[in-house]
Amino acid sequence: VELDLGSNSLGSKACAALDEMISSPATELRELNLQNNDIDDEGIATLTKAFADNVTLVEVNLGLNPKVTPSGWQIFFTCLRNSPTSIGFLDFVTCLSSSSIETLNIGQNNITDKVLATLGDALANNATLRALDFSSNVRRPNSITAAGWRSFFDCLQGSKSALQEVTFRGCGINEEELAVVANAMKNDSRFVMLDLSDNPQLNIAAWRHFFATCFQSPKSSLEGIFLCKNFWEGADELMADLAGALAYNKTLEALDLSENPSISEAGWSHFPHHLCNKSSIDSMYESNHTLNYLGSQELPPELETLLNLNENDKREVARQKILRYQLVHGDTHMQEFLKMKVEVLPNAISWLGRHRSWTGPKKNGHSPLYHLLRSMPSLFASKQTAQAAGVKRKQKSQEVAL
Repeated sequence: VELDLGSNSLGSKACAALDEMISSPATELRELNLQNNDIDDEGIATLTKAFADNVTLVEVNLGLNPKVTPSGWQIFFTCLRNSPTSIGFLDFVTCLSSSSIETLNIGQNNITDKVLATLGDALANNATLRALDFSSNVRRPNSITAAGWRSFFDCLQGSKSALQEVTFRGCGINEEELAVVANAMKNDSRFVMLDLSDNPQLNIAAWRHFFATCFQSPKSSLEGIFLCKNFWEGADELMADLAGALAYNKTLEALDLSENPSISEAGWSHFPHHLCNKSSIDSMYESNHTLNYLGSQELPPELETLLNLNENDKREVARQKILRYQLVHGDTHMQEFLKMKVEVLPNAISWLGRHRSWTGPKKNGHSPLYHLLRSMPSLFASKQTAQAAGVKRKQKSQEVAL
């Protein structure tokens, strides 16, 4: 069951009415939107108690309720612990011993370093919350600093936190704060999705550091990242750094660069080489076979083709690229196979001609297989040579028998 009460100016009295419904053992409520409702500290305290008694809610939106003070948020976040604890001056002793909330939106609110530390400490003991949205928590006096973000991510290191997705859309973060986020993504493999859209205030140097730190780390597990409405001056040059950082990345599938009109065809041209390095079969095999989405904008045909190829079974993508770009144009690259040991060749020939999906001009890889065999006549003996070899084998077997 979903209940959308957003932008209704409910206030604290309505929160008291919601308490009975949310905490009822019979409720089947799973999604609750209370965004932009003039909720204050009294209201958040009432909701905190209700959430503590609820075991069905999985998604809660409390964004744009600026009347809740940092003290009110501290009380709420303390209740995200999956263990009993004291709630401070409101004396709530029973907390979310088995919280079911998986998605929480706290965007456009009064979040400070102290509040963030409480949230980090709470999430370190929370095994259910997977997605957290900080959108539009813009910079203001006493707002979150780089030290606050560092403390938050430090709390999660080595904890049982289930947090996987974080949204910083339109937060106005600065270069130092972006570096903190980059290091968190680099060192903590729990994160799979990150949204940094609508932060155009960041300079090129900050983004370059972010790309190199996040995407080249073997510990990073990011599968999706949103960078919409971020790049203006120098966007094409920055795309060269981004594409290069992704060259050997094995996890990122979606990189949303929508609504960045400053990226021209010159900027997009940096990606194909890293998705399919055609300099050799080995380099093509080591290319990026994971990234398959760059946004909703129109892309150059070659780049679109490579992204579509990367949507296929990862065990097959490299083969398809090699067949398509290396082995269908004749004997030029067949020398790579000539260097193989004789005992390896049967496997190579089987790999080349096996009946799997083939996107080239000939089905089932038969055209490349033909070129391979044509370039290696030594694999085939003439009739006379074969007969002579057969006589020798027969004579040798007779001598052994004697």
